[in-house]
Formats: sequence, structure tokens, C-alpha cells
Amino acid sequence: MQQQPGWRSGATLSLILAMSALALSACGGRKSGEPSNPPKTQLSAEIRRTAFGIPHIKANDEAGLGYGIGYAYAEDNACLLAEEILTVSGERSKYFHQVEQSYPMEGAPSNLDSDFFYRAVNSEAAVNAALNAQSTEVRELLRGYVAGFNAWLDQPQSGTVNAVCRQEPWLRKIKEQDLARLMRRTAMTNGSVSFAGGIGAAQPPGRAQAAPVAAAAVPSARPRRTASNALAVGGERSDNGRGIVLGQPHLAWLNNARFYEMHLTIPGKLDVMGASLPGLPVIGIGFTQNFAWTHTTDTSAHSTLYALQLDSKDPTRYIVDGQSIPMGRREISIEVRNGEGQLVKQTRTLYTTEYGPLVHMPQMELNWTASRAFALRDANADNHRMVEQWYAMNKATSLEELKQLNQRIVGNPWNNTLAADKEGRTLYMNVSPIANLPNLAQCWLPQSAYLDGQNAFTLDGSRKACNWVDDAGAPQAGIMAGSRLPVLENRDYVQNANDSAWLSNLATPLTGFSPLVSKQDNAQGLRTRQLLTEIQSRPKKLGMADLQDMALNNKVYLMQAIQDDLKQFCASRNWQAEAGRTCAALGSWDGRADLGSDLSYVYLRDIWAGTQYRMQGDAAIWAVPFNAADPVHTPRGLRYRDPALAEALALALDEVTADLNAKGLPLATKLGEVQVATVGGRRIGIHGGIDPMGVLNAIETERLVNGVFEVNGGTTYLQVVGFDAQGPVAQTLLAYSQSSDPSSPHHSDQTERFSRKQWIALPFSEAAIQADPAYRSKTIKQ
Repeated sequence: MQQQPGWRSGATLSLILAMSALALSACGGRKSGEPSNPPKTQLSAEIRRTAFGIPHIKANDEAGLGYGIGYAYAEDNACLLAEEILTVSGERSKYFHQVEQSYPMEGAPSNLDSDFFYRAVNSEAAVNAALNAQSTEVRELLRGYVAGFNAWLDQPQSGTVNAVCRQEPWLRKIKEQDLARLMRRTAMTNGSVSFAGGIGAAQPPGRAQAAPVAAAAVPSARPRRTASNALAVGGERSDNGRGIVLGQPHLAWLNNARFYEMHLTIPGKLDVMGASLPGLPVIGIGFTQNFAWTHTTDTSAHSTLYALQLDSKDPTRYIVDGQSIPMGRREISIEVRNGEGQLVKQTRTLYTTEYGPLVHMPQMELNWTASRAFALRDANADNHRMVEQWYAMNKATSLEELKQLNQRIVGNPWNNTLAADKEGRTLYMNVSPIANLPNLAQCWLPQSAYLDGQNAFTLDGSRKACNWVDDAGAPQAGIMAGSRLPVLENRDYVQNANDSAWLSNLATPLTGFSPLVSKQDNAQGLRTRQLLTEIQSRPKKLGMADLQDMALNNKVYLMQAIQDDLKQFCASRNWQAEAGRTCAALGSWDGRADLGSDLSYVYLRDIWAGTQYRMQGDAAIWAVPFNAADPVHTPRGLRYRDPALAEALALALDEVTADLNAKGLPLATKLGEVQVATVGGRRIGIHGGIDPMGVLNAIETERLVNGVFEVNGGTTYLQVVGFDAQGPVAQTLLAYSQSSDPSSPHHSDQTERFSRKQWIALPFSEAAIQADPAYRSKTIKQ
């Protein structure tokens, strides 16, 4: 029997639970589906804090370590974690208005649709299965984390710490199941979670698609993906013959995606420092005494859509190999606070198939009609190995061990991993749960402009032959074995900026993989081209300062690709005075998005978007098309002599110039005055630019409101880690700072440093920790 992801039919789920019950009866008769309980030990941890509030947590075992992590995290982010648990428990509408967005970003689902989604994917059976899948060490980490957070909550609170939510009814003690729900959400971030609104609101044709709430759930474009830059430099390219790693993840500056810096130690077993996400008692990106690593979002197919042929007699039945199959149904009821503040019950029946849940997102051309519907299969709905994978990486002692652990566990949910060690070796791995479908060519259905090219593959759901195939070497049904996935080791460099594995190193391209894993011979994103250009254009030997400069020099690669032609275009036309000055200024712009830069970046950003819209994409814009033999420098140039493009460019330039001037944003305005993070009522200027412009320091903003573009995402935890004879040397920045609590002294201190490009040296050795001027220590016990 082939295991299916996500929700399963009642018969299949009953069989799985029955089998589990038989297996568990030999272990004391534990009730089917309930999580096991590891033996209890006394909990104790030492929490040392250094500059910027970074905790260094030491304990004798996993339970004690988790205890310290949970306590320290609560000191800095109790309200954040409590609200995130509310979200993944499907209880937002009980406390907040149902039609509000579940988080403040365009395209986010409403609270109501989010609640139905999480109540479906985080069912009791799924959560208990996730907990039971964890190793004893991870269960102890989780047990300790829960106890630590709850111990902090029991402490009398002084001053204004966490005053923002202290009296809220949703600030409560937590359970291990809450952490399991958070783990599942993190694993499904670039899969099911991206379609949360469309899953939580999906209803058969003839029934209202949960309007009007579902309207807020439908994104205006494709689901937002996470992103990152990464570069690992080996001994042949580094100035001291040792490895260097640049990690620059790009995530939303919001609760569920906020990194937290910490240092974790179990003497003789674990010594790791870096950053993690809410509710995870392990380091996701960081370094040890021997190596450093980071992740980037890969392009592989961790989930696939299935186009369903529906039974003409009933749109809740679908046809597979000529047979009509009933969709699984699950009735879910949640409590909702209505406009009068009263709690009322709302119920929906949500539908699933052997592939996964139904999705209805009209603006992505995913419509449930009388004849067709779409289901989503997500490998990470059944990937319970993420925390095990990261904890194993935290304990690893070498790059070889790191590689073997990833190939065996295959628990990184949607990541490439790039690493370098103190000996000057580098490692690239595109190893994660990826759909295994040998006959992809016979099953792939090009679906829509929103999905094509994004590795969001749409498959033929009318044939069993198009279901994922089990791989004997894989730890999970339907995914590829880790040994079959792209890996590259060298002493030169490996890089990734969210393109495929193909050009991880220009001299040794990775080829021959299924498109589900990695595409080759295709145009690269502008950030990839910028990163490869930086590597090629710098001296042969690179130091940490070079990687720091790459990360934050704010070069706009698009400008490099079009500047010569843009100058000629500007000189070729007769302009109105203001538009002519704009075009001339763009032609002479230095191509950077720094705080002190004028608004050339903003003007070009909007002009480029307007031109793309008028030309229906990029293909008709470039003078030199993509050439697989020159992937770094093509496509490039403007085909400005073409009348259609010249007219589109001119119209966009006129329109943007008039619009921004009318909004009080003349070109001479400084970027740092209008691109800001507002913290505690203060506006902090933030440098950088959006991904499509090819800026490594990717920064995303809201639309213009009150004269400013408020930052809502982009560069988050930034690290450059090298090595000397004593061990790791780490320079980092956490763009939004360590604490989400407005009363904390560490609510904006690193944001100010990020604004000024002032990196922070992290103390790692015991001597460095205790020598830190801000050092303070306390021991907690239970």
C-alpha cells in the first residue's frame, strides 16, 4: 500500500491507526495515536547573555537544554510564540475578527480560512504522529522547551515586559503538541502553507466558496516563496586556506519567520551557535567548532498539484483510471468571534483525495468547476524529520558526516545546504523530500502563467501511473532517496541564490537530474548572476570582508545588465523636462540601493515593472537573449530600437515620474528617508532592493503609505563565518533584532546596526563569552 501525504481517506487512516495500536500494545498499551512520553529527568540550565541579548545556553542533557531555550525564548518573544501557537492551532477567529488577515502581508489568508486550514492539516492524529516520529533526544528537547516556556510564564512579571499581551486570554501555557504544530507549519511553508487560503476555503461548485472571507485569502499573485543567498568559499579561494560561509536568508519580517540567535551547549556532545525559528529547539543556520553552514530555498518539487477529472454526476467524485472515487470529507467546526464580540460556531466540510486536499484559488487559475478540480500533494505533510535532521547537523563533527546525515535522514524540508569547514572543504547539497515520478513527461500538464516555471508542477490526476513512486532508499513513501540528489564537494566555492543546482559552481555544473529536482540550461535569476559576477570579478583570494561586502553593497544587477542601452535610449528621444531629467539621472546612476542613494532604484523598479506589464514579460525586452553557454551575462541589454519596447519604456518612465513626483517623492529624495522599518514609533532607514532587481540584500516593502515604503521582508539573519587556528570567527546581523517585545532593550538595537552596516562579532569560546562586557548569567531549575 502506497502511503499518501496530507489527509487520508477514512479507511486508510483507520488502518494506519489500527496498525499503530497493535504495535503500541506491546509497549504498555498506550492508546492509539497518542504521543509517547519519554522518562522524566530534573531540568536545569545555565543561561548566559552577551551583547544584544544573545543567550548562550548550557545544560547536561537535551531536556535541560530545551528548558533553557524555552525559558530564554519566552523572555524575548513570549507574545510572538503564543500568537503563532494560536495560528497553528486554528484558533485565530476565536480572538480576532474572522475577516482580518492572519498576518499583515498582501495575499495572506483571512483568520477564518487560516483556522480551517490548520485545523485540517494539524489534526490530532497528524500532530500525535509527528510527535511519535521524533527520537528520544528530540522529544527531550521538546519536553524541556515546553517546561521552560511555562516556567517563565509562572514567574511574577515586573516592569513592562510583554505588557502588550500579558492580559490576553491567548497567552497560555503550551504543550508538546503545540510545538509539533509549529514544526509541521515550518516544514510545509513552501508547500501547503502557501495555499492555505485556497485549501481552507475550497468548496464544490454550486456552493459559495466561503465568500466574502475567501476573497481575502486569494493571493493577487503566486504564493510567496522564501529565498536566500549563500556562498561557501574553500581553501583554494580563501585568503587563509580555510573555509568561509556567507548565509543571507530572505524571509518575511513577521512572527512565524523571525529568526532567533542562540548558542547551545551540552558539554562533550554539542556546541553550536546560530539562529532558529519560533518553537524549534535546534539551530537551523549556524556554525560549530569545525564547520559553518547555511540554507537557501531550493527549486525542487516538494509538492505537486494534481488536475482532477471529476465525475459528471457529482463534483465531489473524481475519475482515476476510469473509476469514480469519492472524495474524503471532514467536517470541521471552529469558534468565531462575530461583529458583536460574541462567539459563534462555523462549520465547513473540507475535501481531500488520495493525492491530498482540494485547492480553490481562482486568481491562480486553480478553479473547482463541475468538470475539473485541483488537489495538492505535499511531501512535507508527512516529513516529521526536520528537527531530527537539524539536531543531527548540530551534533555533526565533519562535512562528511554532515553529508551522510542529510542523505540518510532527508529531513531538510525545502532547502539547499551549503557549508565549509576549517580545513577549507566546501559542500553543496540539494537534498530534501522531492517527488519521485520517473514518468514525469507523460504526466506533466502545463497549467497556468502563475505556476509555469516555478517548479509548481501540475500532474494528471486521472491516472494512477502519475502518482509518486516509492524509492527503496528513501525514508518516506513517494520521495527520492538522498543518494540520488545533487551533491557537490570541492575546495573552490559553491553558491546558490534560489536557482537550481545546475550552476552551484560554474566550472563543474550539476546536470542530468529530473526537472522535479533541478533544471539546467535555463536563464538564471538576477541575484544568482550578481553573486556569480561578484565571485568572478574579485581577487582570486577572498576574505571575510569580501563576503560581507557582497552581502550588503546593494548593487542592483539589473542596472549592470541594461545601463549602456538605457543611456542610448534616453539620448534617442525628446522628453518632457521632468521625464528627461529622470532618464538622464538613471543613465548616470551608480546602480546601488544605499541609504544615501537617491530614488533611482525606486524609479527603475517601477519603470521596469511597468515595462514588463506592457510587454507581457521579459522576453521582448532583452537585446541579447539567454545563451546557456553564457548564463552569467545573458540575457542583457535593452532592445530599445524596437518601436514597441521604446514606446512601452517611454510610457512607463513618464507615468512613474509623474506619479512619484505627485506623491512627494522626487528623484533627489534619499532612499533611507522613505524605505524604513518603523520600530517603537521611530523610522529606521533600511537599504537594499527587491529580488527581481538582482540585489543580494533583498528587501521587500509594503506599498507607499504616509510617504514611506514600510519594510516587511528580506534579509533576516545574516552571517559570515570563517575560521582561524582557534576555531570559528563569526560576524552576524539580525535585521529586526532579537526581541519582538517593544519594551525590550533588544527590540531594535541590531536593526540600527543593520541600517548602518555595522556587523557584530559573536563570542563562541568560553573565554570570549565571559569576557563580553554585557555578560550576565543565571541558572534555572525545575
